[in-house]
Amino acid sequence: MTDAPGRQAIPRIAALINKIDICLLATRGVDGELHARPMSNNGQVEWDGRSWFFAPTDGRLVAELRSDPSAVAAYRADEGFTFVSVSGRATIETDVELKKQFWLPELERWFPNGPEDADVALIRLDAERAQWWAAEGDGNADLREAVTAS
Repeated sequence: MTDAPGRQAIPRIAALINKIDICLLATRGVDGELHARPMSNNGQVEWDGRSWFFAPTDGRLVAELRSDPSAVAAYRADEGFTFVSVSGRATIETDVELKKQFWLPELERWFPNGPEDADVALIRLDAERAQWWAAEGDGNADLREAVTAS
């Protein structure tokens, strides 16, 4: 496994993540236990060290992140040998214009009232560390400064 400087690793990680539709997002519950759930990865957004997810404002995921913003997103490609783990800190975004920016029509399946609905939260995961394993090689990156600077 090679260590990559933060900013230099972002395009490599982005190329891997953008091919993957679903990840498991793990958070720490108020009971201290780790909880993971499948979340859709918006591959139409160029990954810059930040991942974006939608969730119900009053749901367990948002409550857990408000209690402890640490999270891990684990990605696995459907085809071939590609795995990516991104750990970082999450922020709950409530700005309607920001929610509209990342909104996709298929989200209406879960959120029929659209991004303007106050019951729809946008979660921003700022990557602090990433590891990846792929046929082209493995890597490890400290992204704290790279994501803060972008």
